[in-house]
Amino acid sequence: MRFTVAVLRVLLVLNIAFAFAFLIGTLASFPFHDLLAGRIAVKYPAADVERVVGGIRALLLLGVAASVPAHVIFSRLIAIIGTVLAGETFASPNARRVRAIGWALLAIQLLDVPLWLIVPSFAGMNIRLDGSSVSIGGWLSVLVAFILARVFAEGAALREDLEGTV
Repeated sequence: MRFTVAVLRVLLVLNIAFAFAFLIGTLASFPFHDLLAGRIAVKYPAADVERVVGGIRALLLLGVAASVPAHVIFSRLIAIIGTVLAGETFASPNARRVRAIGWALLAIQLLDVPLWLIVPSFAGMNIRLDGSSVSIGGWLSVLVAFILARVFAEGAALREDLEGTV
């Protein structure tokens, strides 16, 4: 489990680093607009350059937005593992953490909506963007997280009842 925590901490740091990189990329696209637009125009003459640049900016901002629920997921998983290692698996905070993970997973699924709106910006570039379709597995993970949150809440309540009777 300690290896898992180490991996989750690395992912947490990488998530923050990529969020900053995406934000910096978005901001840098404004002063370097002409350079970026020129390169796109040369490589993809059939593309609407302004729409493509706008699409790139929107994708970068979407990456920043996606980093928020990812942060929630990684940080809550680290906290859950901490309580498991301490022998407190079925604790009320873990139920809240799993519920927060469920909401974060739902937010990630809902980020497909703006993605569907951004993808047409890249028409005429012969680029197929993966990830722009509905993920049944993603929606099932949302459902599983909320069910597990309820299981953790019930387990915590049973544990508290047991401790009260001893």
